[in-house]
Amino acid sequence: MLAGLFQLVTVVRRWASYGAQWAMILSGAQSALAGPFFVRVAGDTDPISIVNVALYTAFGAFYFLVSTIWVTVSDARGSMRVAAGASH
Repeated sequence: MLAGLFQLVTVVRRWASYGAQWAMILSGAQSALAGPFFVRVAGDTDPISIVNVALYTAFGAFYFLVSTIWVTVSDARGSMRVAAGASH
């Protein structure tokens, strides 16, 4: 849960520098919500299914991949604009 909250704080701070980081907001929110869920089910007699953990991590990895692609494409477009402006 704390990791998700820290991630949300980081995204808000980076928003101005890197633009919309909606995938990281979704990832941080997922982590913040999943933390209490995992703590609650930890005391149950039925252990957490590995499928639940795998799905949680897969979605987190997907969010990071989307965010990385988004920032990379945005940076490339910015570099192309700067290069096009310098050639005029």
